[in-house]
Amino acid sequence: MTELPPIQEIVERAIRFEQESVQLYSNAALVARNGHVKARLEELAAEERGHVEKLESLRTTNIRWAIRRSRTERGTIPDLKLAETLAPRQLGPDADTQDVMVVAMQREKAAAEFYQAMAKMVDDPLARGLFEMLASEEMQHKYNVESTYEKAVYKAF
Repeated sequence: MTELPPIQEIVERAIRFEQESVQLYSNAALVARNGHVKARLEELAAEERGHVEKLESLRTTNIRWAIRRSRTERGTIPDLKLAETLAPRQLGPDADTQDVMVVAMQREKAAAEFYQAMAKMVDDPLARGLFEMLASEEMQHKYNVESTYEKAVYKAF
């Protein structure tokens, strides 16, 4: 199978991805004209900061324990599949809440798919477990955004 970077490098890459999301949402919030959109972008940035903190805690945690705990807590995560049907737009000054949420669900979907693909590429059970845990986290984030979107957009009709 594919040569894999050390476990800590996997965690570092995941942290960088989450930090990019923080930056994306924070920068978009700075230029947003609509107060509700600005607030939602700031909330998303804060959620991503929480993801960074959680991943950073893996640096000092027993990763095997974290993976086992994640498996017992995870259960089945629903997938509303909204990201698969909605096309994202650029997050510019005129973005609305719907635009923000579609971009957010697309980012979470992309992250989950990346970790799922990496889990399939490795032989090392520890690395596979870590990738599966990260994929599950991202699927939970995707569900959270899609669920909020569904309540805000679809239920409004």
